[in-house]
Amino acid sequence: MARRTQKDAEKTRTKILASALSLFARKGYEHTTFSHIAARLNMTKGAVYWHFESKEALLMALLDEMFEKFRRQICELMPQEELTFTAVAGVMVRHAMQLLEDAKGTAFFLLMQEQVQWSSDSMAHVREELLTNERFGPWHAFFKAVENDVAAGRAKAGVSAERVAHTCMAIWSGLVHARIAKFMTCDLKETMELAFAGVWSTIRAN
Repeated sequence: MARRTQKDAEKTRTKILASALSLFARKGYEHTTFSHIAARLNMTKGAVYWHFESKEALLMALLDEMFEKFRRQICELMPQEELTFTAVAGVMVRHAMQLLEDAKGTAFFLLMQEQVQWSSDSMAHVREELLTNERFGPWHAFFKAVENDVAAGRAKAGVSAERVAHTCMAIWSGLVHARIAKFMTCDLKETMELAFAGVWSTIRAN
């Protein structure tokens, strides 16, 4: 009976996270309450609190779940040999195409891009956690790849791996967002490949 109870609790927790993701992406994190989440599932607000002590705790659990999923996807795509800029760029292009085919992943992307007020004081430590956490992978993969390319003489000495990683993630997220919003009508894969090729032509050794 205990095993079944634990299994039921896990199912309920999963449903709460799915409901929260949908509401956060549609209404915004700041404007979504536990009452909204509970009502969508025909539950009491207390039942939601039983699983998550606060809305922030729920958001962090949601981030952990989605980042772990993305991390697995990235690891499956990532080359096993030493990371290079061109290899990581290729992985991120394929990852972008996968994301567009995943409704849950798309909703999470929009949540992160549009529905969380990252400038608010309450999100300060969450923002710091995201920027320094290696579980997500892509930023750190670009960073490590550039360091490897510089060390091997493939990239110019003195190139800032941190700056390149930030630039590449801005390119990636910006193009994905433009495609999801249907603002950009050109081919996402070709456009992203061209953008990353431009970065590489700037940093590669002569």
